[in-house]
Amino acid sequence: MNKNILIAVLVLVVVVESGYILMKHSHPQMAPQTTMKPASGQPTPPMGKPMMVSKGAKLVGSPIEKYAFQVFPGPLSADAISATVGFSVKTTTLADGSTQVDLVPKDSDDQYQRYVVKKGETLYFIEMTKGDDNADSDRDMNYRDDYGIITDTNGVIQ
Repeated sequence: MNKNILIAVLVLVVVVESGYILMKHSHPQMAPQTTMKPASGQPTPPMGKPMMVSKGAKLVGSPIEKYAFQVFPGPLSADAISATVGFSVKTTTLADGSTQVDLVPKDSDDQYQRYVVKKGETLYFIEMTKGDDNADSDRDMNYRDDYGIITDTNGVIQ
């Protein structure tokens, strides 16, 4: 009985690992971000784990500060427009006075993101690998590497 369970677990591991390898080879846009070349003037992210900050940390002085582009409140700066290549930014005012900001991917394989920004808060778009964007076709070539963060009036991440 234990032998059968062990064999089933090993088969499952082999199947999952094979699927991952096949998926990685058939979808080159899913390659690790460290293989991407940043656009000129864009800071290069460090090798290894993606940089993240925790709720309660200040954005200013954090490792991701230089990758943060304000998207709400607007209007979008030229740098923010460049950072959000591959996304449309749509806003909706809610009944309580807050604003719903939707980051709508232009490619169905990328991740749809929705944020509710309260009065006094700011939404930033974190663009870690700007070199993966194709401005000519308005496509983000490295899916799911970009995300939003909200800060309060003191610049503290919510």
